[in-house]
Amino acid sequence: MKFSIVVPIHNEEKLLPYTLPSIFKLKPDEATLVFDRCTDRSIEVAKKIATDFRYTQRTQFIELNDPSPEWIYRLAFVRRYGFKLAKNDLILNTDADTILDSRIAGFLHLIGQDEVALVSFGRRPYPLTIQDFIARIIFVFSRLGFEGIYAFSKKVWLETENQNSVKKISYDEDAHLCRSIAKKYRTVYVRTNSIHLRPEEKPERHFKLGFTYWSVKHKPLWKAALHSIFYFRPLLLAGYLKARLRSYS
Repeated sequence: MKFSIVVPIHNEEKLLPYTLPSIFKLKPDEATLVFDRCTDRSIEVAKKIATDFRYTQRTQFIELNDPSPEWIYRLAFVRRYGFKLAKNDLILNTDADTILDSRIAGFLHLIGQDEVALVSFGRRPYPLTIQDFIARIIFVFSRLGFEGIYAFSKKVWLETENQNSVKKISYDEDAHLCRSIAKKYRTVYVRTNSIHLRPEEKPERHFKLGFTYWSVKHKPLWKAALHSIFYFRPLLLAGYLKARLRSYS
């Protein structure tokens, strides 16, 4: 099955030796690496790894310096720039700070079956955060939710996601894409042992999560409050309330 992998990259020379080999080991038909205004050796490191894996001919090395004035969230623009350049309809999205589980390739055939247009893959943080530890206790027998690794149909994405809408969001652009597709097609979640090497639990991130809890996900107040309490993220509720109040003003 032919598929493209798209990876946005911004100054990741230290992590690419750990993450990029896992991408090439999945044997994609094409790897699209989008280097967003890199000022370090990310491109040089990536080309060396691609050469070592004999993947240079099947890798697009895209140096992106274009401005994105209409886009509030730069990563939303960069990621979709890569999606549009991918030549295959089946696209696997990942990040430069994530080591992919080799089993992922075995689930890509789900796209196109039984109205499935997107498959999300779980990942574990390293080092482990208290928030993730709590999540795995609470949801040990259930789905953990949408995470940053996902495969989807490019045709369906272009059909379902409103580009003017995504330009206006300030965070959680992946969730925006997933929700757009899920309104018309089925999505599936698969647990994997992919590893996220840079988990973040910072106050500013919590605030942004809360903001998008309303502006992108439109979650009810009680869910935002419970999330804020259970996961020790007090600023999540503050961000949620600010987004909700702004929508009424």
